[in-house]
Amino acid sequence: MSCIFREKKSGIYYIVSSNNGKRIWKSTKTRDRKKAYQLFSNNIPQKIETNQPQLLSQCIKEYISFVETTYSCKTLEIYKMALNHLAACTGDIRIDLITSRNIDLYKVFRMKDVSPTTVNIELRALRTFFNVLKRWEIIDKNPCQGIKQIRIPEQTPLFFNEEQQADLIKAMSERWLREIVIFALMTGARRGEIVNLQWSDINFEAKTITIQSSLSYQVKTGKLRTVPMNETVYNLLKDKPVKEGLVFKGKKGKRANDNFVSEKFREFVRKNGFDKRLHFHSLRHSFASVLVKKGKSLFQVQRLLGHSSSKITEVYAHLQSSDMHSVVDVLKI
Repeated sequence: MSCIFREKKSGIYYIVSSNNGKRIWKSTKTRDRKKAYQLFSNNIPQKIETNQPQLLSQCIKEYISFVETTYSCKTLEIYKMALNHLAACTGDIRIDLITSRNIDLYKVFRMKDVSPTTVNIELRALRTFFNVLKRWEIIDKNPCQGIKQIRIPEQTPLFFNEEQQADLIKAMSERWLREIVIFALMTGARRGEIVNLQWSDINFEAKTITIQSSLSYQVKTGKLRTVPMNETVYNLLKDKPVKEGLVFKGKKGKRANDNFVSEKFREFVRKNGFDKRLHFHSLRHSFASVLVKKGKSLFQVQRLLGHSSSKITEVYAHLQSSDMHSVVDVLKI
């Protein structure tokens, strides 16, 4: 499958396809959206007749090819995992024979091995998969329609309070990791956003950081956002001697690998007596939690985090409870 992609910096549209797992980028040589999509439509092969039922394995192969050119590597892995387990559960049957019963049995099948949270993530991936097949007119109905996710009790995200943050930074001896951690605590940026951040995204004059997709990295929501620098971040970046290419690099000046950063951080947390349940994403929770506790609105935090929905940010709402007295105290009889 092919898709169209607009390169943020140049504004040029590219037609992206896949051949044996290898991405092929073809420039449309235009910034005009209408012209680009016209060229794109001329590139799309004729659709497969819907009167020729396809096997699940065929649909998975086509869909993964589409996902490879559209979503991030992390999202791709989620789809691969969910679809491979679906195939293991149903067998390689005709795609139009998969029913809601198969999806319910999939839930039972996966609950034996993974957490309810993981099962829910995979169910969302399967729902998207079947929606795309429906849009491609390969199936008439999404078998995930009406399937309920597993109810999970709401839990407070674990985070480092301000005192723990100070202890964390003080104990961290590896400079490359310490800089990444400070940046995460002060901006709330995701791990992938940090290790893929380019110096061209930094504006010292305006004191802003642009979080956006590139040819090699896709931001989770796909939307560009601007994050302001506070004094700590401004000084951290100003003091870095080299200001070209990637902003943060790993050990020995090489590119910081996402998983290696997480592993090193988790190793550090365990060695220094912090709660073992804390992980790199807890730094993002820490950023949001401290801001909410200091009276910043959930809307402001949502904008800074780049959440697509306010419902996601509401997980921090309990931290506002201490301020509720000032709200009801204005009422008098």
